[in-house]
Amino acid sequence: MVAGVLLGCAVGLGAYNHWGLALGLGVPLTIAAVFVGPRPRRIDGALQGGHSSQQIPVTVEAITRSSLDASNLQPTLVTATISPPNDTEYRTRWLSAMPKGMVANLLSDADNRLPSSFIPPRPPESLPYQSGGEPVPEPEFGDNPAKSTLVYPVITVAVAAALFLGIGSGWHFSVSLPSTDIGSVIGDDGSDNLQERMDALAEKVVDTSPTAATNVLSLELGEDGSDRAYVLDPATGESLYVWYSASSDKWYGPDRNSTQFRAGKTFSLADVSGMRFNEIRDQMAAAIPPEIGGLKTMKVERSADNQPVLASATFGEVFEGEATMQADTTGKLAAWFQPGDFGAAMAQAARALEETGLSTSEPLFTRFEIRGTDSDTPIMRAGTIQNSGGVLMDFSDISRNGSLSIVPGSFPVFRSTDTPSRDYTDGAVAFDDISAQTFDAVRDDAMRRHSVDAFDRNRVDIQTSSTYVVDQYQTVIMVEVGPDSPIDYYTLDGRFIETE
Repeated sequence: MVAGVLLGCAVGLGAYNHWGLALGLGVPLTIAAVFVGPRPRRIDGALQGGHSSQQIPVTVEAITRSSLDASNLQPTLVTATISPPNDTEYRTRWLSAMPKGMVANLLSDADNRLPSSFIPPRPPESLPYQSGGEPVPEPEFGDNPAKSTLVYPVITVAVAAALFLGIGSGWHFSVSLPSTDIGSVIGDDGSDNLQERMDALAEKVVDTSPTAATNVLSLELGEDGSDRAYVLDPATGESLYVWYSASSDKWYGPDRNSTQFRAGKTFSLADVSGMRFNEIRDQMAAAIPPEIGGLKTMKVERSADNQPVLASATFGEVFEGEATMQADTTGKLAAWFQPGDFGAAMAQAARALEETGLSTSEPLFTRFEIRGTDSDTPIMRAGTIQNSGGVLMDFSDISRNGSLSIVPGSFPVFRSTDTPSRDYTDGAVAFDDISAQTFDAVRDDAMRRHSVDAFDRNRVDIQTSSTYVVDQYQTVIMVEVGPDSPIDYYTLDGRFIETE
């Protein structure tokens, strides 16, 4: 709509005024309309995920990636069996806008995991060749971009034509010009006030059912002022869904749906009543790099049963530039750091180890990995940070195995199982035996060996692990820097061993 207003003003001022005014105002407005105007992209209509701490197991049967151009994000056709936690698996086929690193990881291992944001919803029925019912059209590359993507350019032209024809000779400079204030075109619906939106959502939850206020599954503030809430009905095990549409300025629901979630996933409105969402948003925006962009969505929920209630906000406009920040119910923000700064990453790891009580002096860690967050960062091995980047520490001792992962903008996630490990020290290292200085020296040497550009410095995956190198198993530092470099192996004190 904004592009239509700019284009209408450009045509109107140019058609009814002196050529100098047309050149001085009409041309810049036309250029602005071209830049602002929406354009269909090849990935429009395809599932576009973002960074997500929840990884869903998948078994890939077939994957086809478009190769029409060399951009990182391409339409990708996937056929896979999806195995959601605490739910039955299902088989489906979908189009997704996947980065090439994610596709390469799926090609290297069919039994893998995908971020929950890349997982399509369960289809109403299975694939046609699994069902005797009415065939369901299978997605194809020709389905993208969807025809619906043409709606926005059509609206742009329609708004421009209506503005130009509706005002007519009123565009002449000697006549008082009509207002073309962009703020009035966009509308002032208060969507920037997160506190008012969350309070309105909470009021709607209370009206949903007598037990709703203490059985909330999630509160979500979406794009363009559209919000939704999910509530568990403890009597039936179903979810109640209410939502607000900013475009129609109306509330809808409650609708009932089946859900896999139970009481352990719920929280009370009282748990979040002290959260100051406008302040949280502002603090988050100040913590992340400014080039990422403004707030996109905010969601309040438990990540899993009996886990803390967290507010997770997404910033940025496209997948490759998105960032997620978390805050707890006290308003405390998770730390934002650049994993490519090994000193900062090590400091976050030390803080998390202190909070969890894991020893830093004992050889517990069978894998200590730091992976960057930039697009095209290599993935050496599958793991919980293979898509998000951050720090991953797999540990094992005489009584348990587990992991501790730290993603920038998210609180540390500690996982542990009471599984004894007889040979838990084999290949393990102590945190105190790892240093940022050694990691930096290893990275610098790998960059020199393979002529890696300086701007790819933070596109790094580095880890300690026990692996087979030079005819024997040994604990080494493995590093890969840049999108196309091989893996190099070093001793724990930083001496080069070999290139893979």
